Amino acid sequence: MEKIMQNLPIHHPKNFQNGFDHDYFAYLRANKPIFKQEHVSYPDGYWNLVRHKDVAYVSRHYQLFSSRPNPFLDTGEGNDMDEAELEFLISLDPPDHTKMRKLINRGFTPRRIQDLEARIQEIVDGLIDKVAENKSCDMVSEIAVELPLQVIADLVGVPTEDRHYIFELTEATFGFDRTVSPEERHKAAAEMYAYADKMCEIRQDSPQNDLISVILHAEIDGEKLTQMQIDLFFMLLQNAGSETTRNLITSGTLALLNHPDQMEILQADETKIPQAIEELLRYVTPVMQFKRIATQDTTVADVEIKAGEPIVMWYPSANRDETVFENPNQLDVERAPSLHVAFGAGGPHFCLGASLARLELQIMFRELLTRFKGLELDAEQSKLPRVWSNLIDGLAKMPIRWDDITEKVPVPAVSAA
Repeated sequence: MEKIMQNLPIHHPKNFQNGFDHDYFAYLRANKPIFKQEHVSYPDGYWNLVRHKDVAYVSRHYQLFSSRPNPFLDTGEGNDMDEAELEFLISLDPPDHTKMRKLINRGFTPRRIQDLEARIQEIVDGLIDKVAENKSCDMVSEIAVELPLQVIADLVGVPTEDRHYIFELTEATFGFDRTVSPEERHKAAAEMYAYADKMCEIRQDSPQNDLISVILHAEIDGEKLTQMQIDLFFMLLQNAGSETTRNLITSGTLALLNHPDQMEILQADETKIPQAIEELLRYVTPVMQFKRIATQDTTVADVEIKAGEPIVMWYPSANRDETVFENPNQLDVERAPSLHVAFGAGGPHFCLGASLARLELQIMFRELLTRFKGLELDAEQSKLPRVWSNLIDGLAKMPIRWDDITEKVPVPAVSAA
């Protein structure tokens, strides 16, 4: 079964236009758990890791494997962002990463996340009510995109009237749209910087109960974030705060529609939804990979890696590793808690917003599973368009239809469940 995917290098986005090729990666885990791929951006190519234990090893040993200059594997098509525009939190190593994360964590405390719960429920209810009478919608644009868009805007402090403008800038900058030129990406990024600057200017003298105010005024060891660091965090949060959530909503729903027995389990007992979210994260794994750079000569999987060589960790493959997960290709919403790597495989770069994403997903899936009657896909599954990316495994559109949506019934808060 050995092959080059689609007769293209493994990093080419075309390889993922029919979804992640789990059969191919199962072959790699068994026969080529670490291998090198040529790439125009890396003179000696880059290494690929496909086993759970190797992905976890590299993730946790930040002293040996750096995130600088950034963790993104470019597509090789010449339309990726410049590295100068990618000095994000996820591009830093300790101690710089640790210091910045301590500052930003003040906006993601358990109390602050819990305070968002009622607002998330309100947003979800509003999205469902808006489409209820239509009996059909595009789940991507009308439901999945809107939830994290509104939640992140509330968290950061973006006014309602500006939210879709910021979303459009985010999509132009990170949206995996092949028609967007590098010049248009740079222009969109510059507009986002300017917007963040203006928000900081307003909140400098009039702080509000939002994340921009928190990180603008917070100090660690007498140091504050620079304006550029705040700008970059603002840009990253708009994208990273939405990708896992929006794509798990769509692809997770599709997975449940393809496994009606698993959907019925959750409809019969919604207390199992939090556990099911973890299984859907493992089964779907929206973020496909991140890159690291070896800081010194070392070994991974008994292979010598030279200092300066890039290493790419393939998370969906790690999440189907037969040595870690029993029947890994089976969706089992009652699966015991597992060591999935959908939010990272440990180490300093474990997803900062994992708790918020889980809360959003639990509330959304509870409503989808209990209120929609006769929910089904309203298109041929094999023809669903996907985003053009080697980073995100997600659908660009997902038409759905239903027979009815029941009236909203008050439910206990997720945090109290």
